[in-house]
Amino acid sequence: MSSNTIQVIDRGLKCLSEGLGGRETEIFISTLLREGFDYTEWRRNMVNSIITHEDMAEFVERAGEKAQFHGKSAVIL
Repeated sequence: MSSNTIQVIDRGLKCLSEGLGGRETEIFISTLLREGFDYTEWRRNMVNSIITHEDMAEFVERAGEKAQFHGKSAVIL
């Protein structure tokens, strides 16, 4: 595994731990592994559901309502 990959994994686990806590991070990761979650497919479905500017505005509004973090949010498609 490359050092860049390890750094990304470390940062991701830190984000999960800070946002969810240790126990919920464990549950989250084990659920993804057990259910065979396909992030690429999930992302593709999400992006394909955005057809118009109104769809995008609605998506950004919903994402802002659901966000539970501090700081400035950004949506990256």
